[in-house]
Amino acid sequence: MVRLAFERRALDIVPFPALLIDKDYQVVFMNKSAEELYTNDGQTCYQISHSFSEPCHLHKDHPCPLKEIRERSLKEYSVLHRHKTEKGEEYHLVKTVYMPEHDLFLELHIPLEELLSAFDTAPLRPELLIDSGPLAFFLWENKEGWPVRDASKSVYDLTGYTVEEFLGGKIDYASLIHPEDLERVSQEVATYTNANKDFWTHQPYRIITKDGKVKWVLDHTVSVKDNEGNIVGYYGYVMDISEFYEKEGLFRLLLENNPNGVILYDFQEDKIVYANRVFLRMLKYQEEEVIGKSVLAFVDSKDLERAKRLIERGTVVHRKPLEVILKFATKTGKVKWFKLVGHVVIYRNKEHLLITLIDITMERERERRLFYLATTDRLTKLLNRHAGMKIFENLLYQAQKYGVPFSLLMLDIDYFKKLNDELGHLAGDLALRKVAKAIKKGIRKSDIAIRWGGEEFLLLLPFTTDPLPIGEKIRKLINAISIDGYGFLSVSVGATTYREGDTIDSMVQRADSALYSAKRKGKNRVELA
Repeated sequence: MVRLAFERRALDIVPFPALLIDKDYQVVFMNKSAEELYTNDGQTCYQISHSFSEPCHLHKDHPCPLKEIRERSLKEYSVLHRHKTEKGEEYHLVKTVYMPEHDLFLELHIPLEELLSAFDTAPLRPELLIDSGPLAFFLWENKEGWPVRDASKSVYDLTGYTVEEFLGGKIDYASLIHPEDLERVSQEVATYTNANKDFWTHQPYRIITKDGKVKWVLDHTVSVKDNEGNIVGYYGYVMDISEFYEKEGLFRLLLENNPNGVILYDFQEDKIVYANRVFLRMLKYQEEEVIGKSVLAFVDSKDLERAKRLIERGTVVHRKPLEVILKFATKTGKVKWFKLVGHVVIYRNKEHLLITLIDITMERERERRLFYLATTDRLTKLLNRHAGMKIFENLLYQAQKYGVPFSLLMLDIDYFKKLNDELGHLAGDLALRKVAKAIKKGIRKSDIAIRWGGEEFLLLLPFTTDPLPIGEKIRKLINAISIDGYGFLSVSVGATTYREGDTIDSMVQRADSALYSAKRKGKNRVELA
């Protein structure tokens, strides 16, 4: 409410009628210029400006900007209306902007009556030109260079040139425009003039002031037509927006020099509006391939649903700073890991999500490599004993807590010492690798194979109450392995199943006893305990 009160005070210094209107067409505020211009009684915009008893759009040739904005989801809309004022009926350019933070519409009624006649048939009244405030007003001829036929005194504050210097031909308007922007502005004027448009707003461009300073301006141009409808000139409302562009320039300079990827994401319209060079380089895209796209278009498919939930939580639900690790896919299809840090920021009077992306792909690969080294037996590529114990503990907990069954196989290569003594340790290492490969071939995806130590292997079989078939299958696979100069390998296998009250030690001891029972009975067999 404090901000709205401030905006109302600010509207009082606007030198033409300004109104705040709600969605029911009720006028909640009129600035001083509007109060002086309109004498009609009423509380709605159409009562005040037209003396209508119903909305403008229900009357011929009276389009309603509020209706257009609401039905077409526009941010702003402009129309030409003939309004009833204390001076009689006058044409106004009605420029309407929706203010979502207040759920109100701001209408500016800019008088155009005197500009609808040709230059030579209806001279302009000087009181129509506004000589103060944030806008500079120009009347340009539709000739080369756009000579200035009239201007407000405020052009001096904008350009450094006086009205007299413009009217005396010392400088025309085209000479003000920065050489790098002149061709674009000229093309815009030509396009809209050839289409016989009544008004348009240029893309921001730069002017060079008398003292050589560069300023960014926003230019809303209204065409001036003769009685035959030909455009003979232009009436321009020009505003200095340099401060905004300087801030945006600094913003972009900071982000372009950020060593990490940065994107500015309009989460309400689901599109990226800015991406720095680092982000483009990391994902191998060109700027035009990124701007306007959803940030989700670059997230790896496996992380897509989680990314949607996280963005919604960070922008809608909790609105807290976002910090998450996600995978993104490059243009070439390579998947990279990023740490994302996101904050909701205000950019161009609208909320956006500013996301910094820190490439942690190498770090994740290093972590994965270290985890692999810490949990994997280097020779056989099976889990090592330490990692296997963690899984063993978890299966035991599931069995004790929820009654989930599991079984255990313990394998020992027969005559392994003899193999090492006769052929050497390289042959022994080869035998261990071949046995490990056979074990992996013989177990299910859910089963866990562990190198327990030396020539011993431990197999954990979740959801299994009868380990003998799997044990026998693996025994046969290993028995088919031949080592040159030695012959076929064999293993003795001890098997057991979880029993209530079991511990890791009790199950291992039982399996170990079964294994040595198999050894005593001649080896190359499976025994259950």
